[in-house]
Amino acid sequence: MTMTMPDRLDAARAALAAAELRTGVRDGDQRAPRWEAWGATGGGTGSKEGPREVPAEPFTAILDGGRLPVGAASVVAGSKSLLLAVLAASQHAGDWLAVVGLPDLGLLAAADAGIALDRLIVVPDVAGRGAETVAALLDGMAYVVAGPATGLTAADRRRLTARARDRGSGIVATAEWEHAALRLHAAPRWSGVDVGAGYLKRCELDVYRQARGRPERWTLTLPMPRLDPFNPAHPGTARRAIPGRRGAPLRAVG
Repeated sequence: MTMTMPDRLDAARAALAAAELRTGVRDGDQRAPRWEAWGATGGGTGSKEGPREVPAEPFTAILDGGRLPVGAASVVAGSKSLLLAVLAASQHAGDWLAVVGLPDLGLLAAADAGIALDRLIVVPDVAGRGAETVAALLDGMAYVVAGPATGLTAADRRRLTARARDRGSGIVATAEWEHAALRLHAAPRWSGVDVGAGYLKRCELDVYRQARGRPERWTLTLPMPRLDPFNPAHPGTARRAIPGRRGAPLRAVG
């Protein structure tokens, strides 16, 4: 059954409350995870107008239907810029996202990528309760990012994959995840002033994609917002990698 936007909001709030109860946030436990719910409880600086318009063209090449899988796990590794970009492309109207165990997430970068901050929950520190936190959030989020600080075991990953399948939510891992439906491994190249060390103008990525056992290599130019009057917004592009050209120095496993 398709949920309406009020239903999704209620589900997201219920998932947040359940996660707080299961991880001890509500009873004052000093070891409880730190939460930053941008817009969920009136905090944060997210726009009330929803996500910034981001052209989806580069992502239709690497994402079936233009969004990450739901009811399954995906791996997006090697580039936080790609992670934020595919999350923004996958966040439809009313969708809530949660990022767990990724303490160096940049909220300005997330907003520039097109993520609606008023429907984003960030849990940078899980205090040793990564599996419980991710499991509770899967009940109401469209996607839950599991960063390296979640400390998940192989058994945790199997249980969470089953839960995502049952709830119709998507898990997005930043490291290897057994039986992932989609794997994207990227090596970025920034360009701009001082070859990208100063003012950043463009990000190009060599992307190794694997889905349904079929490997592919793509070269993506990520969408870039209009940063000043002299540098117009860039819509992003996607093209298959040239045969023989060195791509991302990564290999798919599992």
